[in-house]
Amino acid sequence: MKPWYPTDFKLALSNTISKDDVTIFQQQPGSSPRFVYGVLMLPTVLKYYINIDQRYEIHTSMTQATLPGYQLYRFADSSSPILSPSSDPKDTVEGMLIFNLDEQQRNALYEFEAGLMCLTNVQVEICQKDTNQMHHLHTVDAGAFTWTKSTQGMTRISDSSWCVREFLQSPFYQYMSQSQDRSSLGVSDWEYSEEPDFLSRYSRDH
Repeated sequence: MKPWYPTDFKLALSNTISKDDVTIFQQQPGSSPRFVYGVLMLPTVLKYYINIDQRYEIHTSMTQATLPGYQLYRFADSSSPILSPSSDPKDTVEGMLIFNLDEQQRNALYEFEAGLMCLTNVQVEICQKDTNQMHHLHTVDAGAFTWTKSTQGMTRISDSSWCVREFLQSPFYQYMSQSQDRSSLGVSDWEYSEEPDFLSRYSRDH
C-alpha cells in the first residue's frame, strides 16, 4: 500500500470481510460479487460509475482479491488494463472484490465494461477473518469482465496488478473526485459545468 493512495482506496485495500458476512452477501438473490482490476478498484471511480453518493462507504463491501490463471494487458494507446486468460496457471492478477451491489449498480458496471469485455465466471481468493480473528484464504465465486479475443498487438503488463499512479494524476480522476465532492454538497454537475471533452472521450473509448 502506497502512502499517496487516496484515503478511500487505502480503506478498501485494508478491509477484510468476515466469513459470516460473505455468506450473508452470497445468500442474497443475484448477489455474485464482481472482481475488478482497473480504475474500478478506486472507490471514488466506482461510486462515480454506479452513481452513488461519495459519502457512502462502499469500501466496507470491498476487499483485496487474487485471480489465478489470468494476466493483464493494455492497448498500445491506453493505460487501461485488459484481463485475459493465461496459458500459465501460475499467473495471477491482483484486484478488488466488490460485494453487496444491487441490481441497478450491477447493471451500471455492465454498461461500463460490456462494450469490449465478456462477463465471465471466475474463482478468486480473498483473506477472511474467523470468529477468533484468525486470517484464512478463502475461494469465492465471482464475475469478472474479461477479454476473450486475441491479445495480438497488445502489451502485456509484467506486474500482477495495475499501477494506479498515472491515473490518479489524470484530469479524468480529478474531475470525478471533484464531481463526487460537489454531489455530497448537493451541487449538480449541470450547475457547475458541462462534461469536459476528455471525460466523454474516455467513456466512449473504454
